[in-house]
Amino acid sequence: MRILIKGGVWKNTEDEILKAAVMKYGLNQWARISSLLVRKSAKQCKARWYEWLDPAIKKTEWTREEDEKLLHLAKLMPTQWRTIAPIVGRTAAQCLDRYEKLLDMAAGKEKYEGMDDPRRLRPGEIDPNPEAKPARPDPVDMDEDEKEMLSEARARMANTRGKKAKRKAREKQLEEARRLASMQKKRELKAAGIEMRARQRRGRGIDYGKEVPFEAKPAAGFYDISEEAQATKEMREEFRPITIDELEGKKRRDIEAALVKQDQAKKQIAERQNAPSAVKAMLEANEAAQQRRRGKMMLPAPQISDAELEQLARAGEQAGAMDVDLTEGGSSATRQLLGDYATPAHLATPMRTPARTPAAAGGNRIHNEALNLRMLQSGQTPLLGGDNPELHPSDFAGVTPRTAPTATPNPLAAAAAAAAGGATPSVGATPSLLGGTPGHGGTPGRGGGGGALPATGGRTVAGISATPLLPSSTPGRGGSVGPSATPTPMRDALGLNDPDAFTVAASKREEAARLALLRTDLRAGLGQLPAPRNEYQIVVPEMPEDEAAEEGFEEDAAEREARKKAAAEAARLAELRKRSAVMQRSLPRPASLELLPEPRPDSQLDKLSARELAEELLQREYASLITFEHTRFPLKEKKGKGAAAAADAGPAIDQFEEEELAAASQLLRSEVDFVRQAMNHSELETSDYAAAWEAVAKDIIYVPSQQRYTRAASATNSDRIASLQAEFDAVRKEMEKEAKRAAKLEQKAGLVTGGLTKRQQKLLGETDEAWAALQSAATELECFRLLHEAEQRSAPDRIEALQALVAVQSMREGDLQGRYRRLCEERDDLRNVMRVAAEVPATAQ
Repeated sequence: MRILIKGGVWKNTEDEILKAAVMKYGLNQWARISSLLVRKSAKQCKARWYEWLDPAIKKTEWTREEDEKLLHLAKLMPTQWRTIAPIVGRTAAQCLDRYEKLLDMAAGKEKYEGMDDPRRLRPGEIDPNPEAKPARPDPVDMDEDEKEMLSEARARMANTRGKKAKRKAREKQLEEARRLASMQKKRELKAAGIEMRARQRRGRGIDYGKEVPFEAKPAAGFYDISEEAQATKEMREEFRPITIDELEGKKRRDIEAALVKQDQAKKQIAERQNAPSAVKAMLEANEAAQQRRRGKMMLPAPQISDAELEQLARAGEQAGAMDVDLTEGGSSATRQLLGDYATPAHLATPMRTPARTPAAAGGNRIHNEALNLRMLQSGQTPLLGGDNPELHPSDFAGVTPRTAPTATPNPLAAAAAAAAGGATPSVGATPSLLGGTPGHGGTPGRGGGGGALPATGGRTVAGISATPLLPSSTPGRGGSVGPSATPTPMRDALGLNDPDAFTVAASKREEAARLALLRTDLRAGLGQLPAPRNEYQIVVPEMPEDEAAEEGFEEDAAEREARKKAAAEAARLAELRKRSAVMQRSLPRPASLELLPEPRPDSQLDKLSARELAEELLQREYASLITFEHTRFPLKEKKGKGAAAAADAGPAIDQFEEEELAAASQLLRSEVDFVRQAMNHSELETSDYAAAWEAVAKDIIYVPSQQRYTRAASATNSDRIASLQAEFDAVRKEMEKEAKRAAKLEQKAGLVTGGLTKRQQKLLGETDEAWAALQSAATELECFRLLHEAEQRSAPDRIEALQALVAVQSMREGDLQGRYRRLCEERDDLRNVMRVAAEVPATAQ
């Protein structure tokens, strides 16, 4: 028995059958479609259509934009190829294959070759995904199985008049005839005046077209429906039909059209009333409309970075220095061996054109993204620790990758092309440096047609290598296609490139003669070289600086956080020590700077005495320090965008180190001690200073009319009353403020503890119930305990009495049983006597 396993490589015949079957049966009957293919299942047919044969599938080469989008989405949604595929515009298999190929290219860089792909099938291996591969061509002579499958599929798909199709058509025709006959019968009966009622089909369910389910019909009788009528009227007034335009509102284009009509009407009215002013306004509007607003100048990204410029400058300086050393150190013979190989300005290699990605835009973004994904896949798990792989910068601003800006076309390329003879260099290729007529699309030849030459290096003379020759695959103008002499570059100062080096000889003899001549010329050239001087120049390379030694272990996260917190706290304390004593001790500060005294003008400072000058400077220092702290550290913290700017806009003061502040504090303490000893205040305690402060504070009152503080002794009675009234109002406002705050806190506490309070009340009720049940159970327990003791005391007596009754009853039962037995015996005796008495008369007779 032959076993047939479905699957394998798809053939061209199977693809054609599958496409024809899809056209006939659609995209849902895959089982019927697979019946036409002997070696394929329904699942394989569906996968083949959606992976390869669907016309919507792109099979073109991948573009740079698609590669960037694929790598970007693979980083955002790893392994979700079914989701990535519709976004990129490819199938999931295509996205996966392209992604793996990009990773291999990134790993192998420029040495990647498709023949070395590890996923490439080897001879004898089975393709795990044949649905996404091109079909195998049909052989010239197909197998009998394939011919039979093809003929059967052709017959089945061409059979549109089979038995089933005829039966379906016949049934459809009969149904149509039956419908027409019934319609004609009803029409004739209706014309004759006979109405045919439709037969009612009695079903179990409810006919929603004829009756209302669960309808509550009102009772028969007359009722007052005025209230219902009023309610219905109000509902009708509230509910009225509206159009879609009223629901959606006026559209923008309709509003603009109405405004345009209004402007036209106003313009016509203005023209009729005042034509000159209308013409003037129209001219002004036209002039304003003609003024074109200049857009923002979008400059391209630089095509070379500062680091590359610096490297080029260093390389030029080193090359120039070496050339100077070589030319100055050698003899005339040595200098003759060195030609001028400096690139002329008009033949310089043009810079990169916009067809290539600018270097400043991130280089090859596809290569960088592929390298990032490759390093992320090969990285260790975070549980093992270690450093994360260093990734190239990438953009995650959206689902699609960032679009690179278009660079400005390089004018150097056009200039170089014009200087080279008018030939436009191809993208990514070096412009032609040769003379002669340029060829079509290839490197121009000299003196004839270009030919396809092998890419070989030039000859070597005296240790100097000739410039490699570039192959040309396109024939030039004016010659035939075939091997030709490779042109000599324009920088061949020493004639190293022989035009006849690659000329094909007519015979072997001519070739041998040409080689012998070349060897002779080489020996002659080597013989003319000067004697060696055996002088060497040693250039010490710049050694990179030693990197900082890496730490032997990685710091723990908790220890790092603790160290950061300690450093932040130390910095805060250091900053606090640099502030004034008022800020350090959290003493009250003035709420406004309006009461600060005005400083004296600088012109009066020369007239002051030394003490007055010192007091003035001290007062200015006090004012600047108070102003600085009031601005930088306000009493009420400001929030918003301008808070930081307002704090930074304050006056600047001199900043001192902690040593200087400590020295100043020590100087003040020594001065205070000296003044105390001089004024005999050294024996006073802190309480004495507090009492003096309270006395002075009581003597100072605030006068609202003057908006300043003054002494109570110099104030009038009205000022004192006003001061007390102001103090009372301030205390009352503060009390109201605190009361509102307390009410808010009480409300918040009520919200927080409301559930807990209810739960407490519930638990208290349950506790009371449990306590009552406990008391009742204890009472019952005591009662039952007393009953148990009483039963234990009275039970023996009752038992004895019951036992005595049982004994009496037993004796009586015994007597009664004996009596019953005697009576039974007497009955039996009497019966015997009566029987004997009855038998005696019978015998006598």
